[in-house]
Amino acid sequence: MNNSNHIFPDISYEYQYYQNYQNYYAEINYPPKPSSLGTACIILSAILAPMLSQSAETPTTMANIVAVTTGIGLLTSIALDFRGGLRNLFRTDLMCLVSIYFLTLFEFLSLPEDFNKRISVDQANQALIVICIGIAGLAIGRHLIVLKPVKSKWLNFSKISNKTLFLLFIVSSFLGFLHILLTVDFNIFTMIDELLGPRFSQPWGRGRLGGWSTLLTEVGLLRLVIPPLAGIILNRRSTFPKFQIIIVILIFLLTLFQGFASGSRNIYVAYFATFLMSYILTIPRNTLINTMIPVALSAFLVMYGSYHMLEFRTIGLRNYVVNKVYESGNTRTTLAVDYNLAPLGQVISVFPISNEFLGTEVLVWSLIKPIPRAFWPSKPEGLSISIEESVGAGAGYTVATTYLGESYIMAGHFGVIATSLFFGALSAWWNRLALQKQSDYAMVVYALGFFVAVITMRSMFWLTTMMLPIVALVVLHKFFLKR
Repeated sequence: MNNSNHIFPDISYEYQYYQNYQNYYAEINYPPKPSSLGTACIILSAILAPMLSQSAETPTTMANIVAVTTGIGLLTSIALDFRGGLRNLFRTDLMCLVSIYFLTLFEFLSLPEDFNKRISVDQANQALIVICIGIAGLAIGRHLIVLKPVKSKWLNFSKISNKTLFLLFIVSSFLGFLHILLTVDFNIFTMIDELLGPRFSQPWGRGRLGGWSTLLTEVGLLRLVIPPLAGIILNRRSTFPKFQIIIVILIFLLTLFQGFASGSRNIYVAYFATFLMSYILTIPRNTLINTMIPVALSAFLVMYGSYHMLEFRTIGLRNYVVNKVYESGNTRTTLAVDYNLAPLGQVISVFPISNEFLGTEVLVWSLIKPIPRAFWPSKPEGLSISIEESVGAGAGYTVATTYLGESYIMAGHFGVIATSLFFGALSAWWNRLALQKQSDYAMVVYALGFFVAVITMRSMFWLTTMMLPIVALVVLHKFFLKR
C-alpha cells in the first residue's frame, strides 16, 4: 500500500513544480551563450563607429553616429542570440553590454543640443574611441571562458523548501531595512514620508567615511535580495499560503518604491532586472503571456520611472507631485541619462598629460573599498587624486565616468582593454550558475549577479561591495541551509 501522499501531503504541489521545472529544462537548448557571429557584429560596429563619426562637426552629432552604429551592432547580436531561445538572452555578459551602452550612448539617439557646450570635439572623439574599445573588449572577453557546470562546492546549490524560502525573504527584508527603520523608530509611514523628500535628505544617510554606526548600512545591502526572492516565490505562489504571498508582494512593492523615491536609477533598474531574471528563469515553461508581458511591463516602468527620477531627485518626489513640476514645461525633452561622455572626455584629456596614470592604486582601492572603516581606522579615504579633482569639479560634486574612465586613469587604453576583457570573462563565468537549473536558490544568487553587473558598469569601485549579498547567501547555504 502506497502511503506517500499521506506521509508527505504538504509537499505534493512543490514536488510537482520541481518535476515540471526539471522536465522542461531537459528539453531546451542550454547552456546560455553568446553567438560568435553576434560578437563579430559588435566588434565590427565598434571599429566602424569612430571612423564614421570623424566627418561630424559637433560632439552631439559625433556621439549620435557612434550610438546608432554600435546600437545596430548590439541589436544584431541580440537577434542572433535569440536563435538559442528566449532564455539565452538572460545572460550577465549581455547585461554588461546593454548597461554600458545605456550609460554612455543611449541618450545621444535623440541629439541633445545642450551637450555641445559640455565638451570639445577632440574630447568627444577620444571618449567615443574609449567607449568603443570597452564595448568590443566586453564582447570578446565573454568568449574567453568555457561554459561548463560549476564544480566548486561553495557554488553548488541545493533545493530549499518553501518554508526556508519565505523565512529567508523575511530575514533579508528585516535586515535590509533595519538601518532605515531604526532612524524612524520602526514607523513605516514616517519612513515613506522621508522617502518623499529630496535626495540625500533622509536621516539614514551614510557618512562620508563611515564607522561602527555604518555597519548596519552595509547589512542593508541584503535589501537587494528581496526582488529575486520575490520573483521565485511569486512563481511558486500556488504552493504558498495566501497571506505569505500578500506579505511578499507588499514588501516587494515597498522595495521598488524605495528605489524609485531614492532617485538612484541604478538601484531602481537593478531591482527590476534581478526580479525579472529570477522570475523568468524559474518559470517551468515560458509562454508569451508569462514571459513577454512581465518584460514589457518592467521595461515601461523602468523607462518611465528613470525619466521622472532625473527630474525630482533634487527637489523630492513630494514637491514634484504636489507642485506638478511634470506639467510645468521645464522638464527634459530628450533621452538624457547622465552625459557620462563629457567627464570621460575630460578625464582622458588630463591623463597622462597633467596627471600620471594611477596604476595599481586603482585596483587596490577597488579591493579594499568594502572593508569597514570600523575595522580599519587608517583605511585610505580614496584615490590619491580623485576623478572629481582631475576635472576640476567643485566640492560636493560627484563625477561619473563609468568603469571606462576609472580603468583609463589606471593605465590608459591598455587599462580599458584589460578591464573590459576581464569583466567580459567574469560575466561569462557567472553565466555558469544558470546551469544549476534544478535549484531555485542558485537562480537567486545568479540574478544578484545581474545587479552587480549593472552597478559595476557604472563604477568598478562598487564591484567588491555589491558582491557582499552574494557572499552572504553563499555562506548561508554552505553552513546552514545545506544542512
